[in-house]
Amino acid sequence: MSYKAPMLLLTSLLLMSFAGATAQETANDAAIQAAIEETHRQLRALKDGAEAAFNKMGESGSTDDLAPLIDYVHDSIVLVAMNGETVIGKDGIRDYFMRTVGGPDPTVASVHHTFDVAALSTLYGDDTAVAHGSSWGRYNLTDGLAFEVDTFWTATMVKEDGRWLLASFQFAPSIFENPLLNKATQMIYIFAAVAGFLGLLLGFWFGRVSGRKATA
Repeated sequence: MSYKAPMLLLTSLLLMSFAGATAQETANDAAIQAAIEETHRQLRALKDGAEAAFNKMGESGSTDDLAPLIDYVHDSIVLVAMNGETVIGKDGIRDYFMRTVGGPDPTVASVHHTFDVAALSTLYGDDTAVAHGSSWGRYNLTDGLAFEVDTFWTATMVKEDGRWLLASFQFAPSIFENPLLNKATQMIYIFAAVAGFLGLLLGFWFGRVSGRKATA
């Protein structure tokens, strides 16, 4: 009897210790999951804000709408644009949009993109994330050409001073589904057809003229 009481006490203490450790572990897991969900919420807010700022700038062409877009990017951002040009830094972003959309001699009259995310961003530690997805874009060029394009994209985000920012963004249009290439191919076919028709006409005309000369 004298040994049972200490054994019961020891067992109770062990069970309480195990229960306490399990509860603490559960609380830690819940805190970690909550932090991850908050990170993804902040990344979605970055995506939505940057997309809205990009489209506002792309549709208005106003340099006044460039500053909100710049606010979403890192000082050392690397952008691989739709035309294949590599743009580095905030100054590079400003120069690129001034040349293509908002400057005195732009090549793009308006542009609008809808960005879809393929999956949740992959997190690397607490301050780096990588995302990818697809995009549909509509372009109106200043020379009158208008087209729509489907493309893919990848992005890297970093957290600096408590804010998530775009550190890199790369467009990846398909060379097999390129609207500009398709239009160029169509023009080649049209030119070939017209050239073939003109060749037939010239051949017919030359044959008639040669036949008349032979008869004479």
